[in-house]
Amino acid sequence: MENRFSDYLAYLLGEKNASPHTVTAYRKDIEDYFAFLAKQQIPAEQADHLLIRRYMMELQKNGISKNSMARKMSSIRSYYRYLVRENVIEDNPLTLVSSPKETKRLPKFVHYEDLKELFELPDNSPAGLRDRAMMELLYGGGLRVSEMCSLKLNQLIFPIRSVKVMGKGKKERLVPLGDYALKALTAYLEKGRPQLVKIDHEEEQGVFLNQRNGHALTDRAVRDVLDKYVGRLSKTLKVSPHMLRHSFATHMLENGADIRIIQELLGHERLSTTQIYTHITKSHMMEIYKESHPRS
Repeated sequence: MENRFSDYLAYLLGEKNASPHTVTAYRKDIEDYFAFLAKQQIPAEQADHLLIRRYMMELQKNGISKNSMARKMSSIRSYYRYLVRENVIEDNPLTLVSSPKETKRLPKFVHYEDLKELFELPDNSPAGLRDRAMMELLYGGGLRVSEMCSLKLNQLIFPIRSVKVMGKGKKERLVPLGDYALKALTAYLEKGRPQLVKIDHEEEQGVFLNQRNGHALTDRAVRDVLDKYVGRLSKTLKVSPHMLRHSFATHMLENGADIRIIQELLGHERLSTTQIYTHITKSHMMEIYKESHPRS
């Protein structure tokens, strides 16, 4: 079974073009399911829909949220689809199991005035120039942190003020750069990045480099950088890289951008994924109404 599971993970990476982050999440979900099956002394290939429902009941007893349960069922469903595809089993037992209905959560965003203060915090040291460019790019282009960390120098297209981004499913999209992002990125590339390149890694093509080893920054390192500046700004404000992406979409929509344009800029495959931002702006509208109207 271990070899079959390894083949499945390789299939996700190779044929399905899943991101390493997605593969890691699927692995964890399915390994948890395998642990449950081991207690029942039943291999995955022999599990039926009744056993899977028992697993869902156990998750519920352990306080797992509906959203997490739905994600776990999606991971397990994907694995059984693979087993059917490989003719290991005839039918997917998950076809007789309904996943819990997920609770829709509104993405959190940061008010523009707070962002302006945040972006002014980095100094003009090589690392400071890098940090300002990263934040301006995450917000100015609505990039996922994984997309930004994987950026290579040849993906920066300055003549048309754009960045070529490799999104989910290895789908490319062209993201325009605003004045602030372009200025910050140019300053970093001219004055900051050359100081961060290490002699042993002069061939490194990643855009944003770690000042200690000269390699491209990881997702975790970007989060740590952002946490450092947010901590200076406020003890209560919470800002993640993904919140900068949410803020980009929310502010664009509030300022009249067409939702289909925002869908394209974010790299969403389905419009329904982007439409959640319309709920945010409605919520924001009600807040402004309550604060501003004398008889609210």
